Amino acid sequence: MTKSIVSLAILFLPFSLYAQTSEEINELLERGLRTRASGNLASAIEDFSLVIEMTSALKTTRGSKRRDLSKTPEDTAERQRIQVIDPRTAVAYVNRGNVFFVLGRIDNALDDYENAVRIDPGLAEGFACRGGIWLLKQDHGRAISDYRRAVKLAPDLAKARIGLAIALLEKGETKNAFDEFDAAVTLFPNSAEAFYRRGDGKRKTGDFHGASADYQVALKLDPNEAGTHLGLGQLRFMQYDFDGAVKHLTRAIELDPRGPESFAFRGLAQMMQGNDAEAELDLKRALEILPSLRADIDASVTRIKTIRK
Repeated sequence: MTKSIVSLAILFLPFSLYAQTSEEINELLERGLRTRASGNLASAIEDFSLVIEMTSALKTTRGSKRRDLSKTPEDTAERQRIQVIDPRTAVAYVNRGNVFFVLGRIDNALDDYENAVRIDPGLAEGFACRGGIWLLKQDHGRAISDYRRAVKLAPDLAKARIGLAIALLEKGETKNAFDEFDAAVTLFPNSAEAFYRRGDGKRKTGDFHGASADYQVALKLDPNEAGTHLGLGQLRFMQYDFDGAVKHLTRAIELDPRGPESFAFRGLAQMMQGNDAEAELDLKRALEILPSLRADIDASVTRIKTIRK
């Protein structure tokens, strides 16, 4: 930071933070990433929150009183009074939002992503992450808008290109979606995700042969990608190969025990095999992770019971 920016920071930061240096802030950011990777999500949130506190100055209508505005997402007017004194503020918001997302705290994640893109409108990662929230909320128009913004800012950002393709497909713009999927596998030929996501798209549109081919490429690129095994498990289920479905879904669960769809589809596949006790455990676990799946699961269970009669 320049001397003038450092001076401005000292005016706003509490006395206990006066001695913090740019290198220490960088270390906090890196430590947050390390603790997140290790699974210590609470510590990661603390590290990213401290970076935000150290690198941003907040003013309220009550003068010098300061508070964590990220805890009051509805208070838009006050959030917009944030005076940024370090570009790492936006980076910390994105990273903290990512941890909130993993924890299922979707509204907190959205609030952090919105702070990030407001602070730094050129941060492609922020728009891509916010697009992911809109996609989860099935607000496809906003998702597409954010992903397009991210792609424009950073054409080589894989998650933006892939997210845009998924959002377009879910909105029903199939041709545009596969144009983006094709662009993704061309731009990122070593990305297992690019191939298995295109495979998901082909599976959903009934191209089972094309889906299988994409999943096989993804497996060769990374045999330990949970998404590939989930996609293959769903494909095998749709092809009435329930043994194959259970095999791939079990591997998906081993690789990512937090994935509700893997438990849901394995439970349904086990129902089709007549393994009702095991199926019940899997479906219960899926609902514990993501309660909003209940309507889909109940409808699927009813269909399977009808088929088995």
